[in-house]
Amino acid sequence: MKHPDLFKIIISLGFFSFSTAALTDNNQQLTDVACHYETTITPDNKSTAPSTTTWFFWRKANIIQTQDESGRYGEIWEKTATGNIQYRKFYPADKTAVEYMPADSTTHNLVFNWNKLSNMLSQQELDALKSVENKQVLGRNAELRTGKINEQTIEVLWLPTEQLPASIIRKDKTGMVALKLIEITPLSAARQKPIDSETIANYRQIDAADFGDMENDPFVKKLMSVEGHHVD
Repeated sequence: MKHPDLFKIIISLGFFSFSTAALTDNNQQLTDVACHYETTITPDNKSTAPSTTTWFFWRKANIIQTQDESGRYGEIWEKTATGNIQYRKFYPADKTAVEYMPADSTTHNLVFNWNKLSNMLSQQELDALKSVENKQVLGRNAELRTGKINEQTIEVLWLPTEQLPASIIRKDKTGMVALKLIEITPLSAARQKPIDSETIANYRQIDAADFGDMENDPFVKKLMSVEGHHVD
C-alpha cells in the first residue's frame, strides 16, 4: 500500500495559490501541541470506496512532525537558524530517513511556508471564508467558516486559540476530502510522543537526489515498489 504524504494532502486543501511574499511569517507565538487527526477521501466515482487515514501532528517552535497511526511512516520539517526548512521522510522500522535538500525543493515540488505548515491554513485562506457561527469542539472555542471558491465548497471549523483546524471539508467535482480532529493536547501531556530529532538523525540518511543511482539498494527498491516506481 502506498505511503500517503499525510501533510501534503492537508496543506493542499488550501484553495488559493499565494506567492511566497503573501505567506510571510507573522512571528506569532504558537503553542506546542499534539493532535490526532483523521482524513477521509471520498471520490466522486462511486465505484471507488472512501479511504480513511488516522495520523498524528506535533508542533513545536521550529519543528513540525507528522506520523501515520501505525508508526511506519512520518514526515518532519525543521526550520534552521538561517530560515531554511529541512524536510525529511522517515521510516522507523527501517531506521532510514530520506532527506530533501532546500536546493532541490523546486525539482520535487516541495516549496514550504512555515506559517502554513504550523497552521495548515493561511490567514488569507481563512479571510476568504465567511464566519458563520461560534461553536465548541472538544471543549474549545471554534469558528465555523464557509465559502465557495474556485468551484470548491469549503467548510472550516477553526480553533482561534490553537491556530489549527478542528475540521476542513472540501467538496468539488472530483469528490470530498475531510479532515477531522480527534484529540488535541499540550505537547508535554501527549500520550503519543513524536520521535525526537536526535533519533531520526541517527537513522541512515539518504539524499532523495541519489535515488536514481540506488536502484539496487534494498530499502530503495522496497520504497520505489511501494510508491509505484516513483519517489518524489
